[in-house]
Amino acid sequence: MMQDTTLITLPMYQHRQPRTIFAIPDFRNLGVMLRILLSLNLLLLCSALFQNDGDTLLPRILGRASWAEPSMLLSLGLLGLLSPWLARRRHASTLVAAISMLCVVVQDRLLNPQDLPRLDRPLLAGLLALLLLHYFSLRQRALSPALGEARLAALQARIRPHFLFNSLNAAIALIRSRPEKAEMVLENLADLFRAQMADPGRTSTLEREIELARMYLAIESERLGARLHVSWHIDAALDASLPPLLLQPLVENAVHHGVERCGLGGEIRVRAQIKGGQLLLSVSNPLSASPDVPHQGNRMALDNLRERLALFYDAEASLQVAEADGQYHTMIRLPYQPADPAGQSPFFR
Repeated sequence: MMQDTTLITLPMYQHRQPRTIFAIPDFRNLGVMLRILLSLNLLLLCSALFQNDGDTLLPRILGRASWAEPSMLLSLGLLGLLSPWLARRRHASTLVAAISMLCVVVQDRLLNPQDLPRLDRPLLAGLLALLLLHYFSLRQRALSPALGEARLAALQARIRPHFLFNSLNAAIALIRSRPEKAEMVLENLADLFRAQMADPGRTSTLEREIELARMYLAIESERLGARLHVSWHIDAALDASLPPLLLQPLVENAVHHGVERCGLGGEIRVRAQIKGGQLLLSVSNPLSASPDVPHQGNRMALDNLRERLALFYDAEASLQVAEADGQYHTMIRLPYQPADPAGQSPFFR
């Protein structure tokens, strides 16, 4: 347990890339691998359906899969292994097509060493590789504006007027009686807004996210007093890299839709741990005793976080919510990556 101490681009692309024909995806990303496999297998199925060579449907599908699947998996393995290197090459798209063609040639030679080399299959593999790169380039261009819109929507959901007004009122009430507390509230408020308006292309760390969440909770504790209790259970590397302002909105939801609605207040539990190469962030808060319709702002904030995670990590991250034993639980699961010491975001792809 931790002691209390005081541009946005598609996530599938790993580096600021040199000029190339097509943008190169991160072939180690689960979403990229699934899209490639589904696209190519769909093409195989269409080929088996519409090219009748005398066999029934099932033998046609199995026949095509027997020569396509091994080279497909071999290509994906090599591209995943070489993905960081490819992202720095000027002619990366040509190299991807060449690797795909080479894998088909190698498989063809291993399976049919006595036959003459066939040129149609390697050429088809190279063409399909370029078509898939073109698809990922179009997808990147299509989603890039959505990233900016998602960021604006997330900022609007986070910067709630009631929080700003309540914080300023708390500072005003403290100016005469406890000026040092009023100064603390205003400094924390300024730091929170500064973090919200910072360059989204810069990386954040778990340590920084915890610091921002503590600033927010320090402000709210001046307003809620003894009604607000917080426990921290941090069992993860503090240098874990993650998108900026990921934890503070969860804590804000826990206060606004949980503790604040409970007459006697309650406890917020914040946990962080690394399990199986995944960083798990969870926030739990008490549910109000009086049943009411879930607040629209809560859904908006969580939907914005889900969209940000999908845009940053594709299929490799998730946000889940659950209600159990009078508690509302929110959990974020995302890949663990150490922060770049230079401050470069690992989410530039």
